[in-house]
Amino acid sequence: MIRRKGDGLMVATFAVVDDDPASQRMLLDILNTKGDVVAEFSSGQEALKFFESGRRVDVCFIDLLMPDISGIEVVEKAIPLHPMTLFVMVSQVEAKTLLANAYAVGIEFFIHKPINRNEILAITDRVLEKHRLKSTLEQIEKSLAKVRSTRVTKTEETDEQTLKKRFQLIFSDLGILGETGSRELQAIILRFKDREEELSDLPLRLIYQAIAGTEEEIQSIEQRIRRIIKHALWNIAIRGLEDFYDEYFERYASKYFEIAEVRERVLELRQKRTSTARINIRKFLIALYTDIFHLT
Repeated sequence: MIRRKGDGLMVATFAVVDDDPASQRMLLDILNTKGDVVAEFSSGQEALKFFESGRRVDVCFIDLLMPDISGIEVVEKAIPLHPMTLFVMVSQVEAKTLLANAYAVGIEFFIHKPINRNEILAITDRVLEKHRLKSTLEQIEKSLAKVRSTRVTKTEETDEQTLKKRFQLIFSDLGILGETGSRELQAIILRFKDREEELSDLPLRLIYQAIAGTEEEIQSIEQRIRRIIKHALWNIAIRGLEDFYDEYFERYASKYFEIAEVRERVLELRQKRTSTARINIRKFLIALYTDIFHLT
């Protein structure tokens, strides 16, 4: 867990699990520049005992193949115990099946050996950013628990605070809360309140223009909207990769996106390849509008 140093600064905590002493030393040297490595193990069994004891870290870098139990087995058993801990797998393994299995149990990234310092640093920054966002979302989820279970009346639907909570809930479900572009999405939906037909029929450029002041702002808004919807698409695809019956995958995949595109992203994750994602911006906007104003 992120802890506070004597000078008051918050420091990320790491664990390293690798049966190769050289790899372990390299990871220790690199990660100690980003936080504190508070646990290091040369076997999967030792690491599993650490997590089963109730101790936890923000990020665990773990080898895939080890003499006793594999990194995949450790991750699979540790995540239910500590869902806030994020795992990065580091291995020489190239087999696509093992890579897919690793992502399926919940790792964030797979790094191929030999270890590259710059790659480790870059991925560490990305994982820590996700951890910070995840921590924030966890707090928001707790505060919104009552919203999930409480039926909202028609009068409450027009209440500004209720609408704000609905945006927060949906954006957190999609993994885009606080992301660049989320404010623009919210502004568009609120601007077209009681004008659903215009949202369905107007060219997207005119929709963006409704919240923009200049030509440059229109282009900027368009780029932000496209990027954040792509981000949401990938987040939902990751959930589908883990479980097609995942609550959020079932709730949002077909409603907010073209289902064929979602399944293509899931397939890409399994095969560890990428291509240009095609998104239907209008479908996403209409679905969001519906959930904000017509949710009962």
